[in-house]
Amino acid sequence: MSEIFIHSASAFIGTANEDINQLKKELIRYTPDNFRRVNRFILLTLLGARQCVHEQYLDPYTAVYLTTEHGNLGETAQVLDEIYLAHALPKPFGFINTMSNTAAFYLAQNLGIRGRNITVSSQHLSFERGMELVRTDFADGAEKSALIGGVDEASLPQEFTEEQIGHGWRRIDGSGWLYIKAEKDGAVGTIKAIMSFQDSASCLMWIRERAPVDVVSFGALIDDYEAAKLRKALLPAAEFDYLSEYGYSGSSTACGVSLFIRLFQGKILLHINKDWRGHYAVIEVERY
Repeated sequence: MSEIFIHSASAFIGTANEDINQLKKELIRYTPDNFRRVNRFILLTLLGARQCVHEQYLDPYTAVYLTTEHGNLGETAQVLDEIYLAHALPKPFGFINTMSNTAAFYLAQNLGIRGRNITVSSQHLSFERGMELVRTDFADGAEKSALIGGVDEASLPQEFTEEQIGHGWRRIDGSGWLYIKAEKDGAVGTIKAIMSFQDSASCLMWIRERAPVDVVSFGALIDDYEAAKLRKALLPAAEFDYLSEYGYSGSSTACGVSLFIRLFQGKILLHINKDWRGHYAVIEVERY
């Protein structure tokens, strides 16, 4: 694939269930706009993306690719409670904001951009699927600059992480973003490869061709046994265990890749992830 160049990256790591007014106070650092009728998911989207492009010029036709695992789950649960438990009509803005793609609209409106605006969700591989779409759009010449991010709030109980994911990582609000362009001038890194595989055998075959690597990271469903097997094949110089260090959200991959760009200058990352069906996805990122 032709390389996609990263011009900035950010990862906002928020405390689970933090007062929403604290998010609004943090957002004021990056935009003078006042957001009164928005929820946590929208604020996380604005805050992460605004941090990413702070003081940078954006082409008016910059695209937005918002990826999310669970979407606007907190607001949706509240609206359903109003309808079915309280037997009342939901508040109009609350009802409208249950649609997760409203967050991408708010972001484009705030930034003053009018490019393609897409929200993507694909269980456990949402950020990877969004990156595949970006790759296709850049290769076809449909886009030349874009913001791609992964956003999820800590709306699910701790028991979900422990029972469904198999780990007791600290739950976080996560909003990780990359500002990418087709041109290299001024870039801080590049997306070298985005690969998908139907099973572990085909993934491992491709990975062995990449060994050894500078840094390796694993997604939430890569268990300890499989991680050990992958380390043996890759012989990495280092491992970036961002899940243990920073915490888990549905968009952890986006945060992990963004944190790598911020922290590992002069290194190449291989991020390996999979979904419940055993389909694998690998992102190879270089930080200049």
